Amino acid sequence: MNSLSRVYRGENDINFQRSWIPLGIVSIILVIGSILSIAVQGVDLSIDFEGGSIWEVPSKTFTTDEATTVLDTFGTNAGEKYQIATTTDGVRLVRISGRVDTIEESQKVVAALAEAANIDVTEVAVTTVGPSWGKDITKSARNSLIIFMVLVAAYIAWRLEPKMAASAMVAVFHDIIITVGFYSVFHLEVSPATVIAFLTILGYSLYDTIVVYDRLQENGVKLTRTGQYTYNGIVRRSLNQVLMRSVNTTTVTLIPVLSMLVVGKYIFGEPTLGDFSLALLIGLASGAYSSIAVATPLTAVLKEREPRYKEIRTRMIAKGIDPNETAWHGVNVTGAPASGSTRPGVVRPTVAAGSSAPALTTNIGGHPPRPRKKKKT
Repeated sequence: MNSLSRVYRGENDINFQRSWIPLGIVSIILVIGSILSIAVQGVDLSIDFEGGSIWEVPSKTFTTDEATTVLDTFGTNAGEKYQIATTTDGVRLVRISGRVDTIEESQKVVAALAEAANIDVTEVAVTTVGPSWGKDITKSARNSLIIFMVLVAAYIAWRLEPKMAASAMVAVFHDIIITVGFYSVFHLEVSPATVIAFLTILGYSLYDTIVVYDRLQENGVKLTRTGQYTYNGIVRRSLNQVLMRSVNTTTVTLIPVLSMLVVGKYIFGEPTLGDFSLALLIGLASGAYSSIAVATPLTAVLKEREPRYKEIRTRMIAKGIDPNETAWHGVNVTGAPASGSTRPGVVRPTVAAGSSAPALTTNIGGHPPRPRKKKKT
């Protein structure tokens, strides 16, 4: 429990750098696998993109097998997907998605379904979408993505640093590719709601990254001037300080999204709500992961190549200090440096028996206190 409270107070000192290489390998495997799946299997697009019809048959007894038998008489592509859904009013529906050549043929499907379900023709709802409308949606989504990327990259480069902007964009593309790859691998349908969720993911993905970057910039300004800390050391401290904030915000965001997925898709059978929440769920998890395992490591690699940090490493080596040891000495309050650390730990003074203990300042997360100057007598 004490360890957990230290994490919440930002007094922990987790060595994130140790996990960067294995996590990087995992990310590369996921990205390559996603790209291969998209290239080989493609992505299942809804009728909103490719054109087609959706027939909804309200019936308590009509089954998907009966609907399949009806649609098979109109061709192999007439009925492609079948789903049992329940409206908010408690009405049971058999929803069929497919493609027919003309509107007249779509009306014939309506009549056949009504006859098979033993209901009136007017009770069967049909929605038909032309392929040109799907092309317009695709074009709008592509343009929105390009504009978003350009504006966000420009803002981060202006507000923070160009290196941070480049790393953040890599992390965003990482999240999008993995999310789309997930849909491709499991043959999940991509609808306009999914596209909207993809665009929403970008904002959530960048949020965690910006939180880390803001602390990195703040600590970088304070600690770089001392000449005692490499950028990797600053990164380690910054990640430990914002760890619980990122975990808490991601958890609080995931809970309602998960609830929306379960209630919307699996209880009420609403495909739009299900598509939107599923994409959000995958993207949020990927965004939280990429802020620590993708964006921050790339930023550290780029920043460590700057002349000022190269000079700091050279000076540390000359003093016999290992620049690759990033343990934060201000956090270690156990009286001994972290394992393998060449930095000094916070040493507790020895107290003689029967004497009162002197005050001790641990200076969590900062520099050891400067010694007071002796007054001249």
